[in-house]
Amino acid sequence: MQLAIYGAGSTGCYLGGLLQLCGHQVSLICRPRIRDAIINAGGITLTDYRGQNEKVMPASLITELAGETFDAVFVTLKCHQLASAVNDLKQLAEKGAELVFMQNGLDSLDAILNQLPKGAVYQGITPFNVLSLDNAHFHRGTEGSFLFHRTPITEQLAQHLSAIGFPCELQADMKPVIYGKLLLNLNNALNAIADQPIKTQLENHALRKVYAAAQREWLEVAKAEGVELVQFTAVKPSWMPIVLGFPNWIFLRLAKTMLDIDPLARSSMWEDIQLGRKTEIEFLNQAVVKRGEILGVDVSVNRKISSLIHSLECGDTVSLEELY
Repeated sequence: MQLAIYGAGSTGCYLGGLLQLCGHQVSLICRPRIRDAIINAGGITLTDYRGQNEKVMPASLITELAGETFDAVFVTLKCHQLASAVNDLKQLAEKGAELVFMQNGLDSLDAILNQLPKGAVYQGITPFNVLSLDNAHFHRGTEGSFLFHRTPITEQLAQHLSAIGFPCELQADMKPVIYGKLLLNLNNALNAIADQPIKTQLENHALRKVYAAAQREWLEVAKAEGVELVQFTAVKPSWMPIVLGFPNWIFLRLAKTMLDIDPLARSSMWEDIQLGRKTEIEFLNQAVVKRGEILGVDVSVNRKISSLIHSLECGDTVSLEELY
């Protein structure tokens, strides 16, 4: 198939590399900086915390669309970047491409959905962390498999990914999936504030208690909305805050899978803060606050986390003590 990754950064390059390994013709629609890095490195290097180490060159590297057509386009832009790309995305969909939006968080499509052809828009989720390293090297630091809205195209891709040892899941209804993923993604901001590797952060009982409190707020909001979250870990969503709150001597024994991650892995929001980029906090913890306020649910922990991220975006210094 002719496939494309629109907005190929860390996650997009990793996904694009996997799909190229499956035998598809994959084009990366990316910034000149990414294109040049891939050319200079002789391809994309894919590694993970379990020993993956492969190198692949995409079929093409595109910095400006010129009428290309694709069977499917995976959109891996940040949530707040979608509005600026809507004309390109509309053009791609009108030429027959299925658009699969891979954004984390809530309401990311609200601003553009009515501008895109009906029947061309689907969603997907990347439940793991990918870190961008030098020389077009993209490293998966945590567990998880891609999740896609079920379509004839994604059914084929799921088979192909499984054949190279990278199984993915297909869902008919993505809302419970997105809600379930947000339960985990509430840690993205906390990790950026802590300025620690995720593994180190999760081994800190005080920080886990804050994470658990943020999760409880989201679970209450989802309950008020009547949405049952999809389970992403060995523990049911409703049990996650309980497990996180256990003292270390219990947690470190029970959460071996959760801690089976690269010791240096950090969240994408941490990377955004380090590079002075706008974060996706509006679609994560802040989205919980927005819904909670409407529904009358206490969301004070997510409100504080959101406030600290906005301070970091402005270049201010924050203290973990403000969360305890």
